[in-house]
Amino acid sequence: MRNALLLAAALLLPECQDIPGPGACTLIGCESGLAVELVGAPAGPYRIEAYVREDGPRQVFDCPDPARCLGEAFFAGFTPEVVTIRVTTASGTVTRTFRPEYRKSRPNGPDCPPECVQARVRVETAGSPAPSPAAARGSP
Repeated sequence: MRNALLLAAALLLPECQDIPGPGACTLIGCESGLAVELVGAPAGPYRIEAYVREDGPRQVFDCPDPARCLGEAFFAGFTPEVVTIRVTTASGTVTRTFRPEYRKSRPNGPDCPPECVQARVRVETAGSPAPSPAAARGSP
């Protein structure tokens, strides 16, 4: 009987090799980009624009219903060194320039792909107090 159990265990052992162990990579994805968070999110529709040069291309996020947008936008694949953010609401327009602090992320482990870089900037909307020095640097 003991030999039969050892034989069964030996036959099942190769099936266990697909179980991830220490150092194994998982398949979690990530995306590089810039997140813009509104402090004092508007009650009505708003637009967030992100750009490097006034006359250059813009990343645009339109929010027709703030209850669904959560006061935040993510611009995938957009990782500028310096960025200008313009927020337009019914109360007016706020424009701020930031130097985002990007952080590297490897969600599957230090030796596993993918590697992403992400930053978050916070923008005070019209009617909110001016941003703190940390917010102006793009600190989380």
